[in-house]
Amino acid sequence: MSKCIIIVGGTGTGKTTEVCKMLTQLQSRPNYIFDVNNEQKYTLFSNKWDKNCDFEKFIESLQNVKNSNIIFEEATIFFSHGSSTTQIKKLLVQKRHTNNILFFNFHSLRQVPLFILDFCDLLILGKTKDNPQNIRIKFEEFEQVYTAFNEARADENQYVKKYVKL
Repeated sequence: MSKCIIIVGGTGTGKTTEVCKMLTQLQSRPNYIFDVNNEQKYTLFSNKWDKNCDFEKFIESLQNVKNSNIIFEEATIFFSHGSSTTQIKKLLVQKRHTNNILFFNFHSLRQVPLFILDFCDLLILGKTKDNPQNIRIKFEEFEQVYTAFNEARADENQYVKKYVKL
């Protein structure tokens, strides 16, 4: 099973909780988790990485990983350096051959690079503080994303999740 799952939501909207629910169903697979905030929820899962490792080394260490769950908590930081982005693209392109499931957590829909949607199987969208006009412009070719954004925005539930298959 290979997938790319993007979870987007503001602080405290349940992104990490959503990933942990999915990891519970995937317990037979090793987890490679890079979490800059050292979320306590992830301690329930055996992590295959050195907590003192920086994200460049973490991404490099994933190049030969197979049949695993790879979680990028606070994913925005991974797309700010050129070499990291290239290596993440490689992970995305090879996910079917490596049988990896990639999870990317973002606080803002605006921060999700458009190229990643080409590889994404599922977008889980919660409430964000994004400007609707900016989202409409950025995602004009992804109408279902804009619609889900508006539905989540209108919902009174802080933990609302809209699932968009891409």
